[in-house]
Amino acid sequence: MATLKFDETKFKPISFHPYEKRFFKDGCIYSDYGKICFSLVDKGIIRIGNNIEGNTNETFITNGFKISILPKLTIYNNEKILEEWGTGEKEGDRSWFDPLFDPELMGENKSTITTGLLTCKDGKTCYSFALSLSPNEPIYGLGEHFGHLNKRGFDFITWAADMPSTPNYATYIPIPFIWSPKGWAILINTSSPVYFDLGKASYDRLLIITRGYFDAYLFLGNVKELFKSLYKIAGKPSNELPKWSFGFWQSKCAYKTQEEVLNVSKELRNRGYPGDVIHIDPPWEGNWDKYGCDTIDLEWDEKAFPNPEEMIKKLHEMGFKLSLWINPYIEPETKLWEAMKNKLMKSKNGGKAVPLADCQTIEKAGIPDLFDKEGFETFKNILKEKVLKYADVIKADYGEGVPYDAISNGLSGEELHNLFSLYYMKAVYDATKETKGYGIVWGRSGYTGVWQYPLQWGGDTPSSWEGLRQAIRGLLSFHSSGSMFASFDVGGFIGKPSEELYIRWLQAGIMVSHVRAHGNSEREPWKYNEEITKKILKLRYKLLPYIYSESIRSVKEEIPLIRPLFFENHNDPNTYNIDDEYYFGKSLLVAPITQEGNRRKVYLPSGEYFEFFSDKIYEGNKWYDLTYDLDKFPLFVKYNSIIPMLSKEISYIEDKKYFDELEFHVYGKDAEMDYYDYEVEAKIVCKNGECNVYNLPKVNYKFIFH
Repeated sequence: MATLKFDETKFKPISFHPYEKRFFKDGCIYSDYGKICFSLVDKGIIRIGNNIEGNTNETFITNGFKISILPKLTIYNNEKILEEWGTGEKEGDRSWFDPLFDPELMGENKSTITTGLLTCKDGKTCYSFALSLSPNEPIYGLGEHFGHLNKRGFDFITWAADMPSTPNYATYIPIPFIWSPKGWAILINTSSPVYFDLGKASYDRLLIITRGYFDAYLFLGNVKELFKSLYKIAGKPSNELPKWSFGFWQSKCAYKTQEEVLNVSKELRNRGYPGDVIHIDPPWEGNWDKYGCDTIDLEWDEKAFPNPEEMIKKLHEMGFKLSLWINPYIEPETKLWEAMKNKLMKSKNGGKAVPLADCQTIEKAGIPDLFDKEGFETFKNILKEKVLKYADVIKADYGEGVPYDAISNGLSGEELHNLFSLYYMKAVYDATKETKGYGIVWGRSGYTGVWQYPLQWGGDTPSSWEGLRQAIRGLLSFHSSGSMFASFDVGGFIGKPSEELYIRWLQAGIMVSHVRAHGNSEREPWKYNEEITKKILKLRYKLLPYIYSESIRSVKEEIPLIRPLFFENHNDPNTYNIDDEYYFGKSLLVAPITQEGNRRKVYLPSGEYFEFFSDKIYEGNKWYDLTYDLDKFPLFVKYNSIIPMLSKEISYIEDKKYFDELEFHVYGKDAEMDYYDYEVEAKIVCKNGECNVYNLPKVNYKFIFH
């Protein structure tokens, strides 16, 4: 498919180049054909756009960084860290093609593009923004991606898609946010698709192309400051998750009867497994596949689930919460359709918008118009009445299906597509909070700011070793884009894992914020070596005081709970491309085994570390080739850390109650920690074997020194 030529009679380039033709006035740079403005929003936060008001000087300082706008945008922090790319107007075709429809053409003609104005394939005005990159500078972010964690050298489009996890640009959760350990980050303020070339066409250049207008936030600071700035602009993470959500979730696609659900729950308890949540996928509804597609009517299948109230009562008596599946595609000829038929999203032709789905009969379904206030409130209230009357939590599946021809509230499908998932998560989250008093959703899709409505999981990974690696990369990519809480399907979704694969996946699963076994074949842990899987889940529950405390601390300090190694070692190039190791909270370093066999190489950054299972001390700044039997995995504790653990085994978590029997494990001579539990904010300080505890009521505890 050929690209359109740039039409000078229709659009004039407003390129910043050549530099001598630019002039500055009132916080804006002007050329013959347009402007781009700079506004200092807050310390370390600069807004850049063609449709905003400027308020800066030609040169100014913020957060220790010096910004010079003329003759070209340049940013210094002792050294030059970012600069506008190019030295003059370049020869070449200034046409462009629509990044949404032509991903196969990425790379054509891009090496000539500088900052300025372009024509997209459909004739729409597009804006380009180009910056120089330092040699070997890593780039992270862009949401949940299952390929490389370091995005340097690749290109991406922020367009949500319903897809199995694959290492390309497609994703359930696109977020137009990128950052560098050198101290800068960029958030594009749009819901339309954005094209990012992060050094693919020209390795020394970052290129961003937006449609219709350009509006971005530039953040400057260290890594923690970059994320604080992100949350200040895009919303702060929620800390209203119920305590029980940090326990084990048991699921399968799908438990199909009331009897099966109760039998699995009883089996978990009878075999001595800890567990907190049982999930039922689509078959709880009687007509979910009436047309061969996943749709909702939110009515119980009376034959398969003859007495849901009795089932739920028994689950609660065993200590289980219930999770129920939904999606946002409404089935026709149902009570739900009648309630929502006048509140469905429309298409440009005046009919209803048809969800994007790989299913011919999906054309019968409708999408709730969540951008209309009445549509949002109606859908939310129906969830409260039809689902949350029974469920303790909702699994909000799908959300990536708003078509390109949809319209709502003055916005086009191009603008609505990515944004819909954010409103969908908010509707479920708000319904739950208003009904239950806590905020949670188990969601698949999302967009910028989705961390306000936790939590999300990584979708339909294949049950393979590569699937496990993809799941971990996707989770780390999502956390590197602002997420605080996330998960993946233990065992993978598509296929049946081997015993070894399931065990290694479960070991990784207990070392993220939330752990759920799920897939389209059996995922009950006793079917994959009962002795080892029980041992793994008991370790998760033993560590719950640490996990829960760190989840609260992370939200308070506004730094992701799960962090790849480069978060804290941004001057260590060894960490830049490690995509299968991470920090879990402040003190634990996790390196899951992601291939067959009992060996893996582990890199330990600067410092000293205790190996969790042996107490052996390892030096940092080194690679190690380690061997682990199937019942253990590489888990390290930073030297001079305190890890709170349960001193007794529990079968499930009682919400709004203290962990009242604790062991504080002290690793090193001098250690301290802030400990949180429900309404407790305590401090533990240890020095030379002497420990003091402050503000820790109603708890029995002891210290164990390592």
